[in-house]
Amino acid sequence: IYKSSKMVNTYLRKTILFISTLFLSSILSAANLQYFVNQPTNQSLNAPYSYYTYQPSPMMDKAIESIPSYSNVKKCASNNITDAIIILKPILSYQAQSTILYGDLNVKVYQTRSDNETNPDNFIKEIKISLWKVVKFDKVVMDYYVNEMYTELLKKLTSEIDSLKIDKNYPTNGSYCDLLSTINKSSVNLNY
Repeated sequence: IYKSSKMVNTYLRKTILFISTLFLSSILSAANLQYFVNQPTNQSLNAPYSYYTYQPSPMMDKAIESIPSYSNVKKCASNNITDAIIILKPILSYQAQSTILYGDLNVKVYQTRSDNETNPDNFIKEIKISLWKVVKFDKVVMDYYVNEMYTELLKKLTSEIDSLKIDKNYPTNGSYCDLLSTINKSSVNLNY
């Protein structure tokens, strides 16, 4: 009798673990979202006598594609209509003396609640996520570290998005991303 109750408990624990894993991975798939990377120019990480240059948008695209819980999140496009737009602004810096790679992910959640695209009421949440990691600066492997940092920042963002109360009564058109792209290409410097 003891052995069968132990097997039932083990089975029950495995079932609960499986269900909770499914729940966590479906957090983002429940919301109908699109994302925009608001970091238009090349970024550089510097160390003494060396530097590494990368493009944040393609690196963030790659990180998003590698995380299963983001599989339903679309890249922002004017023909997309979703519940909200997640505006991502990743900022990395490298401290050579301490060999620490710092990563910040500034996030704004945008939902069209006003006819005026730039109305402050459309920004329903601001989030800042930070991480750091000890890495040896090497231009050959910095792609790997940037991707790893972006991936970890996005994983931390998952729980923040789950806590959002996104009102599905405000369909949001991706045309706001066109406005952001235009601003980024112009000489106007706005904080989105």
